[in-house]
This record gives sequence, structure tokens and C-alpha cells, in this order.
Amino acid sequence: MVGNEISFHTDFSRLRPEHVHQAIMLARKHGTSSKQYQKIQDAINHLLREFNKREERYAKNSLSQLYSNWSRFEKWCHEHEHHPLPAAAETIELFFEDKVDDLHRNSNRSYAWTISKIHRISGCPDPFLDEIVRDKMASIFRRKVEAGERIVQASAFREKHLDRITELWRHSPSLRYRRDLALLTVAYESLLRASEIANIRFGHLEYPGDGTALLTIPITKSNHSGEPDTVVFSPEAVDIIHEYVELAGLDDTDEQAFLFVGVSRHNTPYRPKLIAPTHPESGKNHKKMTSWTIEQIFNKAWEALNLGKVGIATFTGHSARVGACQDLLTDGYTILQVQQAGRWSTPAMVMRYGRGILAKDGAMAQKRASRGRI
Repeated sequence: MVGNEISFHTDFSRLRPEHVHQAIMLARKHGTSSKQYQKIQDAINHLLREFNKREERYAKNSLSQLYSNWSRFEKWCHEHEHHPLPAAAETIELFFEDKVDDLHRNSNRSYAWTISKIHRISGCPDPFLDEIVRDKMASIFRRKVEAGERIVQASAFREKHLDRITELWRHSPSLRYRRDLALLTVAYESLLRASEIANIRFGHLEYPGDGTALLTIPITKSNHSGEPDTVVFSPEAVDIIHEYVELAGLDDTDEQAFLFVGVSRHNTPYRPKLIAPTHPESGKNHKKMTSWTIEQIFNKAWEALNLGKVGIATFTGHSARVGACQDLLTDGYTILQVQQAGRWSTPAMVMRYGRGILAKDGAMAQKRASRGRI
């Protein structure tokens, strides 16, 4: 099935993106009939449906971002009478120019990734390979940088904050406080993202007998290899986790149960619901915490420390990663060591999170550090 052959087939079982790409390029060069045009659209829709069947390879957050961005782009195209798929280079230019005041440059990258991805999986020519589009994106990026637009970094949840929260909450009779302390401790020592913390099950933890614990992380945002990452928790972290689990009365022998669960207003943990044996998915229905709940835990810690009074912005689900990164750099660990601790694929995030600390290690900063003021 090559060239315009796609126009005469109703069976798409052997259809590949390159077949659609060839048909579109030929249609652009020689023109096409309405019947052939409809067949190309049918082929595009078929490939999109096939992608939906294979979407398990992508993280849920990535898929959510993909579908959300594409929905907004499609809506804009329909409102402005442009064809979204395949989109012309002029359409892409007009879209980003129209949204120049609404989208942060990080959002521009996100939309560019989405539009490019949808075109490639459906066999449509990628408009971002067009040199004019690339120049337009570079122009918008430069204008935003020159206008002073910055990437807002999450406030750092550092070890001093964790130590103070430990003093405040460790002996509280409130299960919620004890759970929150355990979660913040895990977040700081593991440098995990909020969604990754929510995924921790008891089966992911093992205890080698020296007071520490090993956490096996099957999949993270930057690791989809199938080879799990491993984090070591300190004896103090293990004690805090055990104290929370014991107070909650959780069954830590149930390997499928989530470590962190919701807490009711009656100071009791939410238990997994039992599904009837006659049901195809009989057993326990374990429900994990949402990323929003974890964000609220960080916000509660920020309020408890009264950090708004000193001008520190509220914590987010990323704050422990930022704070741990900064603490490790401050303590003299190398960029590579910190990168490995945070499981970043490149040192870029370490450099961003630690830019203030790393600046002090610069040659001129060290050279002039001993010079006094006149």
C-alpha cells in the first residue's frame, strides 16, 4: 500500500503512518478528489484509534496533557476556520502568534510536542519540521526571554523544614499528621514526584535488617525501561513510616496495598473495598491518594512553618525534589551524584534547581569571596 493506493482501500489492517504521509504529499503535489480526500481522512482517524489502543506505553499525566492540548488546538482551529490535521505551517504560525500572551514558553513547548506527536502518529507531515515554523517558535521564545519571562521554580522544602515538621507532628495523636509526616519524609529522601509517591505499595518495600529500607520504583517519569530504580531510606525515615503504619493499623503484609491512604474525619484510614468473588476482578479494590491530596499536604506543612510571613511561596508536590537537590549540592555532592539521586536523565534540572548554590562555586565568586567592602 503506497502512494495514492490508500484512496482505494477499505481495509486498513496493514496501514502504517508512512502510507498516509506518502498519500498526503502526493495529494498536495497533484491535487485530490473529494473521494480520495475522505479516504485519507478515514486513514488518519484509523491511525488515531490505533494509537488509543496502545496508549498504555505512556504515563497518564503525559496522555492527559496530550489530549488536553490537542483539544484546545482543535477548538482554536475550528473557531478560526483552519484545518487541524494535517495542519499547514501557516496554521501553526497563526496559532502560536495568537496565543503569544496566553502561553508561557514552557506551555509553547508542550503544545508543540502535542501537535507534532499527533501528526506523526497519524501519518501527517510534521509541521514543526518546516523551517518557517521553527523560526517562528524561536522568535516567540526569544521575545518571551527578552521580556523577562522566567520559569517559576517550586519553593524548596529543605531538610531544616523537614526537621521542624518532625518536631511538630511526630508525636501527634492525629493519624493525618503522622501520615503527612511519613509522606514528607519519603518525598524528601526519595526525591520522588507526587504521582510516584502515591504509587508506592507495601510490596515495593523491603528491609535488609540494618535499620534501613529499600524502595523499588518500577516506573518513573524519566524511567520507562522496565528496570526498576531503588531508593534507600534512612533508619529515621523507616521509624517514622512504621509509626504511621502501626497507628493506622494498616496490613503491611498485603503487597498490593498502597503505603499512603486517605484518612477520615474520625481519624481512621480508608480501607480497601472488597469486591465480590463472583466479580471478574474479585479481591480488594485498593485506592491510592491523588496528587492533589499530596499537594495539600505540602501546603499544610508550609502553613505550619508560617513561611508566608517571611515571603516564601507555598510548597508544591515538587518542593521536596527542589529542596533535596539544593541540600545535596550545599553539602558538597557533585552534580552527577545529585542527578543520580533524583533520577534525572540529564543534569539540566540539577543546574536549574541549584543555580543559586552552584553560582557560589563559580571561579569569579570564589576568587572575590575574600575581598572585603571598602
